[in-house]
Amino acid sequence: MAPSRTRRELVDSFRLLGREELWLVAGFGGGAVGYLIWIAGTGVAVGEFVRALADALPVDRGSTELWVLAVLWVLVPSVVAVRYVVGHLTNLRGNVEQCYRFERPLVLLGPPAVFLLGALGVAAVRGPVGPVTLIALGAANIVLLVRTMAYGYRVYSLSVPRGLQALLFLAAVAVSLGVVSRTASLAGQEALVESTASRFGLGGDVALGSVSVPLLGLVAATAPGIVAVSYVWVQVFASLIVRIRRPDVPRSTIRAGQRYPQVVQPGTDRRLAMGTVPDEGGGTEDSGSGTASGSEPESGSSGGPAGGPGAPAGGTAGTDGGPAASPDGPDGEDHRFGETRVYTPPEDEDGGTVKSELCPICRETYAADAGYTNCPNCNAVIESD
Repeated sequence: MAPSRTRRELVDSFRLLGREELWLVAGFGGGAVGYLIWIAGTGVAVGEFVRALADALPVDRGSTELWVLAVLWVLVPSVVAVRYVVGHLTNLRGNVEQCYRFERPLVLLGPPAVFLLGALGVAAVRGPVGPVTLIALGAANIVLLVRTMAYGYRVYSLSVPRGLQALLFLAAVAVSLGVVSRTASLAGQEALVESTASRFGLGGDVALGSVSVPLLGLVAATAPGIVAVSYVWVQVFASLIVRIRRPDVPRSTIRAGQRYPQVVQPGTDRRLAMGTVPDEGGGTEDSGSGTASGSEPESGSSGGPAGGPGAPAGGTAGTDGGPAASPDGPDGEDHRFGETRVYTPPEDEDGGTVKSELCPICRETYAADAGYTNCPNCNAVIESD
């Protein structure tokens, strides 16, 4: 890819933050406020409910309250976060949005990487790692994880949407645990949260230089970045394996919006013209037999010579399996399927010239003479023959 195009895509990747990704800023602000209100409200309500339940039934109040709050404070917000992010990264068909379909997907990771390095630089200059530093570091890592999700949808190697959503869910659980550990006092559940964290070895502080940072707070700030970087490293390794193996992959297995790398060979012995389908039984035969099989239906319906008015009298394609008629044309040229992107039938065939092409990914048609290099519907790259 030309360096100028890479620079242009990198600039567009930065511009996404101020245009198409404003939903991410709204999610940070609205999600934070809504989450704090949710913790305070459900914490008080669950406390009263479990107290009344323990008076009526022989249940362990502490364990019951713990499991209910774990579902309401950790699992439910994590599922909501996954749905929110995936809903904005993908369209109604579950494919990555148009704004993330860069030809070089790695440019998606440029802006969050810059922000993450900036947050680390500020933390190093300021010295003590406080709540503000952890929040800034966590925000940069969340942006990195969101862009990594879009990157994972766009690339070919190791692109498994369900797996990406599972990674996002794990990171959301880690962030939720860190937030709950610092805000449980809003619902009067601070003692319950601290005792539970200590029981699982997640309580206390961890030393960073000359300062101590809450362990769960540090986990919440760094978990999204760790998940994102781990996936990218594994994905790059998987892409190297694909480059070495060069598998034969049909285009029909590629999702709309997923990049089809040129190193992966098309999954057909013979590349078909887009928008054309070869006759059954004639796709892999030579030109003579292919012409004969393609001319039989026409000759049977007309009762005359298969070649039309300009064909020799002896060159009929009947039921005796004789040679096919010569195709019309001044020099006897053979019109074959699959040799050009747009198939032009012989002059004596009905239907005229094909005026549209068919995208093999989304199965939508578009104008053949428009000079598209990408499908206007799903943006799949159209390879020139």
